[in-house]
Amino acid sequence: MASIQRIVSPLTKDVSYRAQVRVKGRSSESATFPNRKEAEAWAASIESAIREGRHFPHAAAKRTSFDALAKDYADTVLPEFDKVQRAARTLQLNWWSKQFAGKSVAEITADAVSKARDACGAETFTRGKPRKDKKTGEIIPPKEYRRSGATVNRYIATLSHLFSFAVKERRLIDRNPVGDIRRKKEPRGRTRFLSDEERAALLQACANSDWVPLHALVLLAITTGARRGELVSLKWADVDLKAGRATIHDTKNGEQRTLPLAGKALEALRQLKLQNSARSEYLFPSPIVVLDPKAGKPQLDAPYEHFDAHWYAALEAAGISDFRFHDLRHTTASMLAAQGASLLEIADVLGHKTLAMVKRYSHLVVDHKAKVIEKMIVAKGL
Repeated sequence: MASIQRIVSPLTKDVSYRAQVRVKGRSSESATFPNRKEAEAWAASIESAIREGRHFPHAAAKRTSFDALAKDYADTVLPEFDKVQRAARTLQLNWWSKQFAGKSVAEITADAVSKARDACGAETFTRGKPRKDKKTGEIIPPKEYRRSGATVNRYIATLSHLFSFAVKERRLIDRNPVGDIRRKKEPRGRTRFLSDEERAALLQACANSDWVPLHALVLLAITTGARRGELVSLKWADVDLKAGRATIHDTKNGEQRTLPLAGKALEALRQLKLQNSARSEYLFPSPIVVLDPKAGKPQLDAPYEHFDAHWYAALEAAGISDFRFHDLRHTTASMLAAQGASLLEIADVLGHKTLAMVKRYSHLVVDHKAKVIEKMIVAKGL
């Protein structure tokens, strides 16, 4: 029920009206107006919103910190995502928590999000670790990078999902402050791939790497088109060396996929199997000793997810610039296109559900399409 209180200022003698709406005996919302008519209209609108389920108790948003909301989201929503998505969103949530430290949910406005978005794009970070130049002995620091527009947009998407959770499920606010935020411009999908000369140079550099399995990993990436995370997570139980098959159970699109193994990649895996002295269940186990938190003993059986230092060293040794591990997938697609594979076949190899993601390779299959059209013309006498 609403109550209207007439208030007279002891100093100015001005009259105002304080409207208060109570729900189930507890104070819910209050506001002060210059006349009774406005106070009654506001109270009526709040009561109507409560009856129709449109009311959001802003007082609760003021009491709830961003950290508390992020923790609630992490405990409730994040478990629904796969391991890779969960790790990425956790990293992004931690970044947003630093930006909004000490703020309540009510204090995070579109303006605050906009400024934080720009800070996200301007912030620099490094990949890999400092390394020593083999010739000069000089310690070379890792390169600095900035987040791309696409990466910043992923951060914004996670924040938007968090606030949608606050609106729809926790009913803390009535509007998502990220809704009006402009996204960063994203470049068209990269189609950087290795030339024959670059591919040979890279494989030679990987063969000389301090981390021996790098050669097999890159060969596998080039010949199967599998993603980095899919390859690093492979276990020997998923590989049939006799049949030349490897099964990926946890893919980005949620479907199981089988990788054909052949040629030098298959031979490299056979050699890797013989060299598996630690008897790890992973094809690419971490050489870094990880302690078992329960037993307190060394635990070697973990995938080597952070091999970036070895990867960048191989790129430098091969004289290759502007190239990422993910671009090995583009290399696979380019080689398939050169052999006459259709876009549908390329999509199937790369594990895409639709052709939308492989449209970037359409210019690579021009010769194949020309041959198909020529064949049709001859067959129909056109």
